Amino acid sequence: MKRAERLTQRLLTWLAFFVTLDVARSAWAQRAEIAANVDTDVVEVGETLTFSQQVTAHDGLAPSDPKPGPHPGFSMLGVASAPMRMHTNMNGVVDDVNGLTTSWTLRADKVGTFTLGPTEVVLNGSRRTGASVRVRVTPRGKGPPRSRGSNASPGANPFGANPLDPFKGLFNFGDDDPRERQVEPAAPNADPKLAMDAPRAPVAFLHATLDKTRAVVGEQVTLTVYLYEDPYARQGRPGDVHEATANEFVKRSLLEDETRAVGAGIANVGGKLWTVKLVRKNALFPLKTGRLAIEPMSLTLLQERVGLRASETLFVDVAEPPVTGRPPGYAVGDVGELSLQATVAPRAIARDGALGVTLELRGTGNLPGSLTLPTTAGVEWLEPQVRDKLGPLANDRFGGTRTFSYVVRVHKEGAVDLGEIRLPYFDPAKNAYAIARASLGVVNVAVGAPRDAGAGVGEGEAILAGLPKERSALEKPQPTSYLSERPVYWVALFGSPLGCAFVLGAHGLLGRYRERRAVASPSLASLAKKRRAEAEAACASHDGKLAMGAVARAIEAEVLARTGVNLRGARFETVKGELEAAVGEGETCDGLMEILGACEDARFSPDGVTIDVARTTWARACKVLSALSAIDGARSEGA
Repeated sequence: MKRAERLTQRLLTWLAFFVTLDVARSAWAQRAEIAANVDTDVVEVGETLTFSQQVTAHDGLAPSDPKPGPHPGFSMLGVASAPMRMHTNMNGVVDDVNGLTTSWTLRADKVGTFTLGPTEVVLNGSRRTGASVRVRVTPRGKGPPRSRGSNASPGANPFGANPLDPFKGLFNFGDDDPRERQVEPAAPNADPKLAMDAPRAPVAFLHATLDKTRAVVGEQVTLTVYLYEDPYARQGRPGDVHEATANEFVKRSLLEDETRAVGAGIANVGGKLWTVKLVRKNALFPLKTGRLAIEPMSLTLLQERVGLRASETLFVDVAEPPVTGRPPGYAVGDVGELSLQATVAPRAIARDGALGVTLELRGTGNLPGSLTLPTTAGVEWLEPQVRDKLGPLANDRFGGTRTFSYVVRVHKEGAVDLGEIRLPYFDPAKNAYAIARASLGVVNVAVGAPRDAGAGVGEGEAILAGLPKERSALEKPQPTSYLSERPVYWVALFGSPLGCAFVLGAHGLLGRYRERRAVASPSLASLAKKRRAEAEAACASHDGKLAMGAVARAIEAEVLARTGVNLRGARFETVKGELEAAVGEGETCDGLMEILGACEDARFSPDGVTIDVARTTWARACKVLSALSAIDGARSEGA
């Protein structure tokens, strides 16, 4: 009996110990609260959200080292923490409250439903876990409208409107808590001039505009090229930039530095906001009449791997200025708003002397490179020196000053009128002709030295100086020299065999180099066979996107080997025309272009592609390539 009593007593002691320990643990756990929240539970791919953890600890416990926990499908962009501390004494009950609010900015990278967390924090030396939150990520354009009051934009203050305030409600004596009110921020002002109905491409695209589509020869047409960027997509650095070509225009830049893009504002494109940068602004002056083309500007976004981006092809209808009212001497192309100013110095010279005439042509437009000079007997105009100070002016106009500096010789005496410089031009703003004038005035020419050459020759002055002296005797005959006595003879004698040996050796080396190059470089047929094998191997794997890329490369290699048409990196309209001309079979060409389009869409699809779709696409490609092979064989037999 005593042994049973002792055993019972021990069991009761242990039971009391565990109950006390559990009560203490529960009491300690109740002195710390951990909560987690997101500003929105539905986002689109590329958008950001704020994932927040709020910890409130009592009795002096200090939370530290917060962590967001697992966050699959999202990338971490930034983190911010705000610790808080408060000492309270209410009805004799003293409490030290420590709070820690941490917000992580996350960007959605792929479509799906994901669990963020559970969050973690260190309390009293031990790590505690908090709550987790589920978030759904939709494709671009499929999500609900985002609330402007939410902390959704990158770089926003994560604590200004955070619902996880550690002291929220502690001193709330009424229903009107000012911390509960959120001010709706103003939306960015979108420039209506930059608005478009739909984006020309995802992530980023180029858009070109003209200030006018009708002009006269020499009239300025302003070409502007913008770069539109999706603010929610990761932007790559542009490379392989090709300027917009305008071969039938004189092209002048209106930007001080074309190597740096300038922010142009915000644009509403298809109901979404895009950032816009100004990358080019050029003044174009047409050189002839007709419908003149301006080719696209293009660049490649390398980091995003979105490929080539090109602006539109634009056209300008150019005509001559009106014939009615055209002044005499007008040269087609002199268009703008021009003025002339002349400076003549000195005003008094001797006959056959020289004076300087400076003409400053000022205005807007493509300033002419020469002036029509007055014709005056006895006045000789030498070739001028031309200095330019041209560049962009106000209101996106091009112009400045062009200075002509002449040296003028006057070969007659008396008061000589140098005449007037006239420059007729057409002003498109007034739709009328005008004349820029500059009067040169009168120059006083004094009598110069006599022109009689015989009267000015002195007794000791030689006539026709510089002629060789007269010969008084015949020279002796020159000694005979032989060819073998000249160094050139020996150089040619021994140098010719050495030169031939060198040429033959170089020819042999070049032939062997070409043979090695021919052996090393695979033929188009072998390359097409290799690409087919790669496509078969890729379709046997489980990566659908990799298989679609291999299918596209196999089609490009086979078409290049059969027809000589290179489909890689070319524009759709150009390639289709070349392929139809080479194959002559519209159905086969359409099938090839349709399969290549499907491969291109699958490679950049955010949802990915299954291996079954890739295998089906490869089966279709094999049929079309077989038809292409049959067409090529029939053509070879006919040839």
